[in-house]
Amino acid sequence: MSLPAIKTPSGKTIADFTIPEVLLSNDTALVTLIIKSESMNDEERQYWFNLTEVMNTEQVEKLRDILIRERDKLAEIEAKYAKKREDPAVAQRRAEDLGKRRAAEQAKIKAQEAKHEAKEAAEEAAILAELENL
Repeated sequence: MSLPAIKTPSGKTIADFTIPEVLLSNDTALVTLIIKSESMNDEERQYWFNLTEVMNTEQVEKLRDILIRERDKLAEIEAKYAKKREDPAVAQRRAEDLGKRRAAEQAKIKAQEAKHEAKEAAEEAAILAELENL
């Protein structure tokens, strides 16, 4: 992905920021990390772009390290929860299987009820027949 195409979580691109030319030409990786950071709002991004002009090498490397750790930790969390998310096709099959089992259980219950009603009707008829024979 080219640098101009990279967007912040709010949808802004590098064109929306004032970025020192030295930083743009010498450290596009850091620019990308700042743009993509999910822990900063756009004002904070601009602040860090401005601050890079007066930061020494050690400070720039600490910023880079913090942003890389943030990115990696968020990716790790996303991967962890992606495993827990279910594939829609699997969920659909499970829902269909559950529907089939419920339909089979309902049919079984209806058959038992019909059998029970038939038995009651037969017993009732037998009682009535007995009463008529008295």
